[in-house]
Amino acid sequence: MYKFLLTLHVLSAVVLIGPFVLVAFMGNRAIRVHDAADIHRAARYLARFAIGSTIVALLGAATLGLSDRYTFRTPWVIISLTLWLIAMGVATGYTVPAMRRAAHLVEQGVIPPAGETDVAATATELGIKERLDNIAGRVVGSAALVLATMVIITILMVVRPFGS
Repeated sequence: MYKFLLTLHVLSAVVLIGPFVLVAFMGNRAIRVHDAADIHRAARYLARFAIGSTIVALLGAATLGLSDRYTFRTPWVIISLTLWLIAMGVATGYTVPAMRRAAHLVEQGVIPPAGETDVAATATELGIKERLDNIAGRVVGSAALVLATMVIITILMVVRPFGS
């Protein structure tokens, strides 16, 4: 049963964590091109893959419960769980709402095309574009943080440092 759960944990990690990590980058691109539908889609996917990430964690916990060698007190397990909680908090507590705000801003008004500043553009339009650019920068930063935490978690799961 242990190997079966471990296999499910690894397969679900590949299928669910990969998209979870990458979808925020898709949202950043949608913000940059001012595509409200794609921004909403990215936010929705990120929220759904966060739920999938919880399934991965539960399968990992079940696998750990059947392990004779590792426990919830093993240092690499504690570090991995802490990093996962940080990634979940950043993704669902910050990135998803930021993408929703960006979609709302895009839907709200006329925005100069990305990379162009029209002399006739109003101050409101330029203000919205500046806010979108700020949100896009923060979204890509939070996406990079989630990516880095998942890379570290993967390394910890493979190497299993800090004792057995």
